[in-house]
Amino acid sequence: MEKLRASFLQGRRDLNLAESMASLIANAVQREDTELPPSFENRGRGSGLVLIGPTGVGKSKSLEQYFKEHPVLRGYEDPASPSPLVSIEVPSPCTSVQLARALLRATGYVIERDLPAHRLWEKAFDRLQQMRKFIVHFDEMQHVVHNMPDKDLQQMADTLKNAMYARRITVVLSGVATLEPFIQHDPQLFRRLTIVPFKGITPDKHADIKKMIVKYSEAAGLAKIENSDVDTDDFISRLSHAALNAYGYSIVLTHLAIENALRRGHDRLAVDHFSTIFIAKTGFTAERNPFKADEWYNIKCEKMFEKPEELPQDSPSSRKRKGKK
Repeated sequence: MEKLRASFLQGRRDLNLAESMASLIANAVQREDTELPPSFENRGRGSGLVLIGPTGVGKSKSLEQYFKEHPVLRGYEDPASPSPLVSIEVPSPCTSVQLARALLRATGYVIERDLPAHRLWEKAFDRLQQMRKFIVHFDEMQHVVHNMPDKDLQQMADTLKNAMYARRITVVLSGVATLEPFIQHDPQLFRRLTIVPFKGITPDKHADIKKMIVKYSEAAGLAKIENSDVDTDDFISRLSHAALNAYGYSIVLTHLAIENALRRGHDRLAVDHFSTIFIAKTGFTAERNPFKADEWYNIKCEKMFEKPEELPQDSPSSRKRKGKK
């Protein structure tokens, strides 16, 4: 199971992301002065990329895999490595001050005293310059801009613009759809960013889900799923619904189902394994299990508790009035 969870299956979305990232990096290393050879000092203005998609769709995992496999970016986890990348998982909640402090910590800088936001950002950019880092990734960036007043939103936008223009830093942001209003808040910032949507599961991606189940099932040493009850379009639709149409979450459920099959000594993955782990994971009653219910498409899997719909009833007085008529 450790090997299974550590493995990564590349899909079409990952290929699209890789193309966008390759273009971003190519722009990051273009020379400002074409008469001089390429160097850290001879770089043009920075630009940015924003990866937006629902929770659990696989954004962070895809970026992490790209960073780890890239011949120049890999090793970024160690601030002392020659990788030009620094990646920060934004805490929640988070302010501009806390984000700057997180960036400094990611570079190995020890913060000894409190400083205002503009001084912390200045120190952070100086630190990146000193360490020859010029690509910064902020994961879950929506934690910073949630509920920010317009004044603070503008200051955050100005900070990112300064990073890209004056400091020549390439910025990668990832987050959920609530990040979009911030991206559109400042037209200048919006123009410098490339937006890459990371969408949830749609019917045209069901083949990718089936391929994922086949790969992980076979990697776990289970028998092929051909002609089984998980080898149907109906099951893939149920799994997608149970996973809230999030590819990453569908992988989580598949891993749990495989683990359930192995623990029970079964040699083939079945719907029952998914049904069992879904109940254990969510606490849903059997009639709300999308792997078993007839009208599974009406189940709201994102809601833990659902009140039964009450049919409207006439009050005694209204029935009395009707009787008189």
